[in-house]
Amino acid sequence: MTTISVDMIKKLRDATQVSMMDCKKALIDANGDFDKAVELLRKKGASVAAKRADNATNNGNVQVMVAPDFLSGTIVETACETDFSANTEDMRHFSQTVCNHVLATKTDTKAIVTSGEAITALMQEKVYSNTNLTLQGMLDELIAKIAESIKIARFAKMSTANGIVNGYVHAGSTLGVMVELAIEGSRPADITTLVQAAKDVAMQIAVTKPLCINPSELDQAVIAKETEIFAEQLRGEGKNAQIIEKIMPGKLSKFYETACLHNQKFIKDDKQTITQMLDAAGTKAGCKVRVARFVRFAIGQ
Repeated sequence: MTTISVDMIKKLRDATQVSMMDCKKALIDANGDFDKAVELLRKKGASVAAKRADNATNNGNVQVMVAPDFLSGTIVETACETDFSANTEDMRHFSQTVCNHVLATKTDTKAIVTSGEAITALMQEKVYSNTNLTLQGMLDELIAKIAESIKIARFAKMSTANGIVNGYVHAGSTLGVMVELAIEGSRPADITTLVQAAKDVAMQIAVTKPLCINPSELDQAVIAKETEIFAEQLRGEGKNAQIIEKIMPGKLSKFYETACLHNQKFIKDDKQTITQMLDAAGTKAGCKVRVARFVRFAIGQ
């Protein structure tokens, strides 16, 4: 029987971050074969995942990665069982690895990916920065260490030919936003102002949770519901139908200031709307810019 030294155990622990006791057992079971021991630990993680698959994953973290040229970005939500695990460096590192992988290997998803099949397929891919390990293998190692149900809940990727993609992750990593700004015409050589504007918009979305970008995008059923609520309130104040009709446009305008991103008051300067802030940023950069789309991930929402 091969003698299992402390150095062998430490080497395996450094490679997998699993406890010394589990590393020692894996090395004993593998008769000192390092690669086999790593495989055994991954299998242990897969076994734990299978046993805990039905456990509620109501905690987790959100990570955002943006390319250095600000032409693309990814957002990933990783779900787990406890808040304690969600806040560990291991969980953050795993989520960031998935983010980087999606950023490097995927085209624009056009929509949020939540499909179990699509996520399963993603997890079978080899990590972009480590061709010897799949994302699932990396996850199995993490599960072997944390012993919780952990999964990728959803992800998205944005890319643009000449706009700006930027994001924001709120303190605690339970809320993240990714934004694309569309630029009319050519992209300026100096995008500093636009990059900051996109970051400011992402922070705005994190705080205000808009329903859409512009009033024209609102579902007519939503507008009808709000209109009826306002009308009922005004009738309760004794207003007749003619007065209500005159007041209603102002009421809806106030609603748009809450629900529609471009109409919202800018949280850093409530004397201007998001549209006006973007106009100022565009003027400084020498172009016109508007929000093209956004994605907001919040744990439990």
